[in-house]
Amino acid sequence: MDALSVLQPARGYRFSLDTVLLADFAAADCGRSVLDLGTGCGIVLLLLARLCPSLRSGVGVEIQRSLWEFARRNFERNGHGKALAAVHGDFRKERKEIPPGSFDLVVSNPPFRKAGAGRRNPDPQKETARHEVECTLADVFAAAGRALSPQGRFAMIGLPERLPEILSCAASSGIFPERLRFVHPCAGRPANLLLFAGSRRKARSLSVPPPLAVYAEKGIYHPEMEEMYRRLIRP
Repeated sequence: MDALSVLQPARGYRFSLDTVLLADFAAADCGRSVLDLGTGCGIVLLLLARLCPSLRSGVGVEIQRSLWEFARRNFERNGHGKALAAVHGDFRKERKEIPPGSFDLVVSNPPFRKAGAGRRNPDPQKETARHEVECTLADVFAAAGRALSPQGRFAMIGLPERLPEILSCAASSGIFPERLRFVHPCAGRPANLLLFAGSRRKARSLSVPPPLAVYAEKGIYHPEMEEMYRRLIRP
């Protein structure tokens, strides 16, 4: 498998660990069609294209024009110009590229924090990516709910402290919780990330796999995390 060739801003928003975690978590539910809400430079769709032989088409929507341009170029650069499409615009609005009820999987790495929470980032690109400046968690779930097929699934990554809001938004959008996984910096430390997957169909039970530790010790990835990077980023 060839290594990915990913263009992204020299300054401003750049993809990180969150992206790798989300792609790995969501891959089990890929199906034939995927929608990425807030695609950035398109990295999640590129990773899912590597992981999912069943994937036939993907659409990434990005409101920031500069990042949308990177996504478009990255899809072409990695040989997915026909299967993956980058759409510039606001996913909160109806768009012909997002037919209602048509996607097997919707994914999102949404802004983690509410507008005004914590320190504001002076870089507008990072501010929009990390804080709810352009959209809220409720907006993301509403868009996912519209786009999902009757058998479809939604996967996202966020902060553990926002789990009550995630569950509330899921209920409002007709998405039933199916899987939760907590991510810890290392064993013995509190979780700092949460992976959520929900389905249009009510699950028999909520699955909570064992927690994932990112680091085994300072500067050394946990074996599971190292294997994840090897499969996705460093083949």
